[in-house]
Amino acid sequence: MFKLTKYTNLFMWKWMFLATIVGIGGGVSALILNATIDLFAVVGRQVPLWIAPVIGGVCITIFARIDKNVLGSGSPKYIDAVNLNQGNMSRRTWLAKLVASASTIGFFGSGGVEGPMLLMGGSFANILTKLPKLSNWLDKEDKRILTICGAAGAIGAIFRSPLGGGIFAAEILYKSSLHYSDMFPAILSSTVGFVVYSTIGTATPLFAMSNYLTNPANILYYVLAGVLAGWASVSFMKLFHWLEDFGAWLAKYGLGKYLPIIGGMLTGAILLFFPDAGGTGTAFIQSLIDQSFMTSFLLALLFAKMLATAFTVGLRGSAGLVIPALFIGAVTGSILSNLFATGANGLSNALIISGMAASLASIANVPIAAAVMLIEMVGLQVGASAVVGSVMGYAVGHKQMIYINMSHNEPDYRAAKDFRKLDRYFD
Repeated sequence: MFKLTKYTNLFMWKWMFLATIVGIGGGVSALILNATIDLFAVVGRQVPLWIAPVIGGVCITIFARIDKNVLGSGSPKYIDAVNLNQGNMSRRTWLAKLVASASTIGFFGSGGVEGPMLLMGGSFANILTKLPKLSNWLDKEDKRILTICGAAGAIGAIFRSPLGGGIFAAEILYKSSLHYSDMFPAILSSTVGFVVYSTIGTATPLFAMSNYLTNPANILYYVLAGVLAGWASVSFMKLFHWLEDFGAWLAKYGLGKYLPIIGGMLTGAILLFFPDAGGTGTAFIQSLIDQSFMTSFLLALLFAKMLATAFTVGLRGSAGLVIPALFIGAVTGSILSNLFATGANGLSNALIISGMAASLASIANVPIAAAVMLIEMVGLQVGASAVVGSVMGYAVGHKQMIYINMSHNEPDYRAAKDFRKLDRYFD
C-alpha cells in the first residue's frame, strides 16, 4: 500500500511539473498559429479567391522539402509517433507545420487546426526532451506521455476547451481504448494551455449561442440529427479516402510533390461558386446559429465543403479535419431544423449542436471528447444535445476510420508492436 501511494505521489508531482511546461508551449503555439493564419489571410484577400488556395499549395510544396510531416492533416503522424515511436518527432516540424498550415488555411484552403496543433504541440514537447538535464530524468514512456501533453496543451488552447482538449489528445490514439495514465497529464497540460491562451488572447467560447431550447420531448430530434450527421460524416470519410487513393495514383506518375497545388486548384474551383466552403468555416457555423438559410443552399454547400476539404487535405494540404467535421454537422443539423423546427430557433440551435457533436465523434472516433468539447465551445446549456449527438454519431460512424492508422484497441497494438510498457504496476 505504501509503495503504491509513493508511486502515485511521484507520478502526480512529476506530471504537474512536466505537463505545466509543455502546456505553456502548447498555448503559445496556438496563439502563434492563429496570428500567422490571420497574417496569411491578409495577403490572401489581395488575390482572387480561386487563386489563393493554389498559392497555399505552392507554399506547402516548398516546405515539404524541409519536412515531409507538413503534408496532410498531421493527426495520423501524431498517432504514429505516440503509438509506434515513443512520441519521437522532428524538432523542425514545429516551424515547418506552422508555416505550411497557416498558408493552407490563410489562403482559404478548406481545413481545420487540430492536426497542425497536435504536431506543433508534440514537436514542442520533443524540443524539451532534448535538453540534457531533462532528458536524463525521462524514460521512453515519459517521453511518449510528454508528447501527448504537448498536443493536448495546443488543442485545449486553440479550441478553448481545457478538459476536452486533454481527452481528445488521448482518445484519438485508439479506436476503442482510453488510458488514464495518458489522459490525466494531458488534461492538466490542456488546462494550462487554455489558461495561457485566454490570458494573452481570449477566453470567449468558440461559438456564441443565446437562444437554446431544452425540452425532454426533443430528445428524439437530437437522435435524428445525430444519425443524419453520422451518415453525412461517413459519406465524407469515403470521399476523403477516395481522394487520398486518387492522390496515390497520381504519385505513381511523378505528380506526388505537386498534389497540394492540384488540390489548391480544385479547391479554388469550388470557391468560385461557394466561397463559404473555404477556410476553417467557423464564421459560417456562427451564422448558422444566428440565422436560417434555404435548404437547397445548405445541401449544395454541404457537398461543396466536403469536396473542398477532401481536395485540400486529402491531396496533402496542411490542415486538420475537426472544424470541417463541425461544419458538416452544423449544416446537417440546420437542414433538419428547416424541416422540423421552423420558427423555433431554440430547437434549431439544439439540432445544430447535436449534428456538430455527431460529426466530430464519427469522423475522429472521439465520442467522449466530442461531447465535452462542444459543451466547452458553446456552453453548459447544450449538454443534452451534445451528448446524444455524440453517442449517435459514434454509433453510426465508428466502423469507418478517417485516420487509417488508428489502432482498433490498445491490446492489439501491444501484441503487434510491443511499443509501450504496461502502465499497471500493481494488482
